[in-house]
Amino acid sequence: MGKLNIDLGKVLATQGGKHAILVIDDSTIARKTLAKNLEYYGFEIFEAASGIEGLQKYLAHKRDIALVILDIVLPDVPGEKILAKLQQLDPAVKVIVCTESASTEFKQKGQKVAGVLRKPISMDRLLKVLHLTLSGGTGTADGA
Repeated sequence: MGKLNIDLGKVLATQGGKHAILVIDDSTIARKTLAKNLEYYGFEIFEAASGIEGLQKYLAHKRDIALVILDIVLPDVPGEKILAKLQQLDPAVKVIVCTESASTEFKQKGQKVAGVLRKPISMDRLLKVLHLTLSGGTGTADGA
């Protein structure tokens, strides 16, 4: 049995133009790096440096945003509260959480997320999780 080798970058490049992503991360370097990489694949990117700014951008562009990438450690409001508020605003919201801890904490709290990525974020892993999430599947955590 051979493995099908798919260039997810090419797949996402064809999907990108149809999707906007909101990146909520207080680290300017991490946020800008993610934004530039995702723009390369054709995604429209909205950026927020705090949880409150992220919620404001989500509300302003809710119809356009297909997915939210949320850093769980934010200086103004805990990421878990931002996640809960996003899910309250839109129960169908797709959120990929970025964390330095294990993904089981979200399962224990009953919060559903489309994927969990451990920092530092591997672009390869992010592309896989994005592809799964945007095509209707569920992403997995790094190292899982």
